[in-house]
Amino acid sequence: MVEVIWTKLATNQLERAVKYIQKEQGTFYAELVLQKILYSVIGLEKHPKIGQVEPLLKHKKREYRYLVVWSYKIIYRVSPHKVVISRVFHTSQKPSKLFSPVRAKRLK
Repeated sequence: MVEVIWTKLATNQLERAVKYIQKEQGTFYAELVLQKILYSVIGLEKHPKIGQVEPLLKHKKREYRYLVVWSYKIIYRVSPHKVVISRVFHTSQKPSKLFSPVRAKRLK
């Protein structure tokens, strides 16, 4: 079993997405999306390589993978003892946004 760590960027992106959904579609749907994303990420503790390799980030030194939850890509990388969630990316965004630097910081 590995530890799952969220970057500050990924946490902020998830929070913004949930707030947007809440504003546009209501609390019930926002909570549903949040729960589904968190449930999918928890599954990475036991099966860290379940996601597909992210082709847009193949040029990076580390291998990035992703899970898709409805219209969101959860982008992460796997290390021997941890999974780092790097981005929560809505699939309607420009893919070029993925090319900005990713910095992992442990959240407490």
